[in-house]
Amino acid sequence: AKGDISVYGQPVSIQENGSTITLNSASRPMEAQVYRCPITGWDYFYATLPVDILGSDDDHDQATGLQPRYLIFDKVFELFRHFQTRPVLQPSLGRILDGRIRLFDGQHKAAALLWNGLRDVECKVYVNPDARLLNQTNISAHEKFAQTRFYSSIMVQKLGAQFGVDFEEYKNLENGQTKSEAGFVRHLALKDNLKPGDVSKRFRSFLYHSVLDDKENRLERLVSRGNRPTDEKPLTLNGLTDSLFAPFLYRQPVEDDMTTDAYKRGNETENMVKLLNMLDEMGFNRWDPKQSKSDDSQLKLRRMFRTRFMKAWAGLLKDSICATLLLRDSDEQVRPFYRELSDADLRLVRRVVSRLFEWKMWSSPEDSEIDEIRMDNDGVVKNWVREKGLTTGYLMGASQ
Repeated sequence: AKGDISVYGQPVSIQENGSTITLNSASRPMEAQVYRCPITGWDYFYATLPVDILGSDDDHDQATGLQPRYLIFDKVFELFRHFQTRPVLQPSLGRILDGRIRLFDGQHKAAALLWNGLRDVECKVYVNPDARLLNQTNISAHEKFAQTRFYSSIMVQKLGAQFGVDFEEYKNLENGQTKSEAGFVRHLALKDNLKPGDVSKRFRSFLYHSVLDDKENRLERLVSRGNRPTDEKPLTLNGLTDSLFAPFLYRQPVEDDMTTDAYKRGNETENMVKLLNMLDEMGFNRWDPKQSKSDDSQLKLRRMFRTRFMKAWAGLLKDSICATLLLRDSDEQVRPFYRELSDADLRLVRRVVSRLFEWKMWSSPEDSEIDEIRMDNDGVVKNWVREKGLTTGYLMGASQ
């Protein structure tokens, strides 16, 4: 689009001459040594090829391509930076099909090299392979035989983005140990000679921001990243940490293998975002600092936003959701969202959240008893809300 590359994917004509192959194109003729695979009998050659005759092995002309994914911008950018100072260790892989050279592996690498101003790419090209077998082999190379299958989880991508080089170093360790959050934290503590508490603090911060920065999170607009709320952002990160994040996020690094389905951190983040969106949809979206403080909606929300009230109702919300979802085991209750929740489960959660907003004390007249409660003691606030009917039983459907 910017005109940096005027042409690519041009057709080539091929002439095999025994042990060599000649490629003719509009750019220039090229000759390469031909090799034969001892397993399959396929011919292939190595060459540094101009972008003019390189294309992508995507679906085309009613035929199925071998390239399983589109380019991921972040990955191209990382390789772009990488190749500014480092060599290319492996060639991109391609095949000749319908008179064109189509790359099916190493496309991110090729794009990064082009971004760095290079116009020739090192390639290994199969001349006439069995497309079905080559496709199966390519899939196995990226899945079954990959050194570590990390990037199936969006949370692992976030973890790598947050901790950068340290995480790349950890995931490439060939120590025979399961790759896990807990393993990474231990690696980081040892590498940087950090106290466990300092590493845990950084990890918890990663969890919080993974939720807040999620593109689906509609409540984020009300959260001040500082320690103090503002008129436009009445919630703070510290406030959310002590109230909603503490009971619903499992804040310790897990030992679960990040390359398997047992690793549910991505599900936990998704569930947490859905809970925040429910709160927003059922009432928090009515926050308007331009309205009078005595406005009924604003008065209700100001009470719900008060730090110790949030801690009280968030704890009750967690207990009620655990009971509603039949999470009876203590290990399950400590990680209520570290699991896949079905649509039916989420409807149950939604019903509990709706009951929270229906509690009649939120809508008391201005200067009522709710505005005079001591707010310097968690226990006092918890006991008061329970006495006034905000209990797990009420949130699960009992009358006030």
